[in-house]
Amino acid sequence: MPTAVNYAMFDELFNNLTNFILSKAKETLKELEKPLAIPEPAEPFVLIRRFTLADSIVTKGGIGIVGESWQIEAYDDNSQRFLTNSTDPLRKVILFEIAEPDVQECVLACHFNAKALNTEKSIAVSLGVGRPRELGGLRTTSWGRGVSLTENFQPYKVRAYFKKEANAATVQIGVQFESSGILQIKDIELLQAPVKSES
Repeated sequence: MPTAVNYAMFDELFNNLTNFILSKAKETLKELEKPLAIPEPAEPFVLIRRFTLADSIVTKGGIGIVGESWQIEAYDDNSQRFLTNSTDPLRKVILFEIAEPDVQECVLACHFNAKALNTEKSIAVSLGVGRPRELGGLRTTSWGRGVSLTENFQPYKVRAYFKKEANAATVQIGVQFESSGILQIKDIELLQAPVKSES
């Protein structure tokens, strides 16, 4: 018949195993977060590119100019106007794509003014670093900022981390729609700052 000592041993083993699994899970989560972590910038950001209405947008369709801003719709002429149960966004738009910075590493920042119209969910404006994959296609790591329903333009910022690798990268400014809606965006600027040294 089991004794109180056996139960105590079992409880101790169970607690040790639980603590071990939790600590390993936390370590794994930290490792997964490392590529998405953005280091602190060392000094003020420097403007590297200001986009104007004269600049050509990468994605075509469902994008127009209203006053001083670009107007991007959740649907272009070829989009299906129904939602699926997929986890993919309803529509992905690449606004601008430029060559990687000529530095070893830096913090990138995108400043812009935007407003979202007729939308149920916030519209994400992202700043990403895309690199070619060995088997073809593009691997993009991006950071986003949601623009919620509003009548007036509001200022927004999104940052990204760039580190030079063997494969040359491109810097992308994009928009993702999770529901129907319209994004008006203007005054888009791309800036960079050196990474603060860890001392």
